[in-house]
Amino acid sequence: MTTTRCKRITAMVAAVAILAVLPSQARADDFGKIVHSIELNYHVHRNHRWVMGFAGFLVKCTGGFAGVKSFKGALFENQHLSGSDPDSSLDEVVQSAGEHGWQPVVKSYSRRHNEHHYIYARQEGKDLKVLIVSVEPSEAVVVQVKVNPDRLASLIEEREGGRRQASNERMSFR
Repeated sequence: MTTTRCKRITAMVAAVAILAVLPSQARADDFGKIVHSIELNYHVHRNHRWVMGFAGFLVKCTGGFAGVKSFKGALFENQHLSGSDPDSSLDEVVQSAGEHGWQPVVKSYSRRHNEHHYIYARQEGKDLKVLIVSVEPSEAVVVQVKVNPDRLASLIEEREGGRRQASNERMSFR
């Protein structure tokens, strides 16, 4: 092996070792932080993890449908999602996404039904990333998608055909 190649391999091994030693929270993106927070605070685990990962893989491999370029999802079904006061820490984690460029679109709380719903969005080049978090007493859903707004608008126009009544302007997320 050449010296340059050995240095590259050593650097790659060192990078992998450093990433392995770092806590997963330090490596995780906002989606991962929110999922980890739900698991930690509510003492629950994701359902259908393999299926959600496979769905994300299919979206990435097929180029997506309707302009969807990437998909991440986590489901927590048929679980008891209530505790002493995990909702305040969940609020902090979801709102900390704003520090990474996410803009809040919808925040909804129902104290009566103990439900929390958040929708955040951020522009990434010509694409739009949307982060959806929904927590209810027996289930939770976290979804992150990257969408090409022009392709999505084209699909909507195509599907609606002549049914569009209001105006013929295209949707714009910018």
